[in-house]
Amino acid sequence: MKPTHEDTVEIGRALALWAHIMDDHELDRLGECLTEDAVWDGSVFGGDPVVGLDAIATFMNAPGHAKAHHTTNIVVSEGPGDEVRARSKGLSLLDGGGVASVVYADDLRRTDDGWRISRRVIHLTWPHPF
Repeated sequence: MKPTHEDTVEIGRALALWAHIMDDHELDRLGECLTEDAVWDGSVFGGDPVVGLDAIATFMNAPGHAKAHHTTNIVVSEGPGDEVRARSKGLSLLDGGGVASVVYADDLRRTDDGWRISRRVIHLTWPHPF
């Protein structure tokens, strides 16, 4: 599907909302930016991908996550079928004052409530993964 300008604006909002929900610790709102069957793949940090809103919320509620999330440089492109793809950059503030830079590779699906992330894969760009 080729996204319209309106789609791109709504998708940008969904991607930015993820960071606000995470930083405000409002994990009960994840359905505002993720599909029910969403996949969160942060395997670059160790562990397996997490599937479903409840499992993602439980995982995100565990200690050790970044203290602040910033979503930037959003690029929305055509995807297969009725999905679109988005690529964005993320900066995260870590315990002790460190910073991590990531690239989010997202698949999004239009739902009755608007665009939602159906799959998010995180690629660490800094510090360099070994």
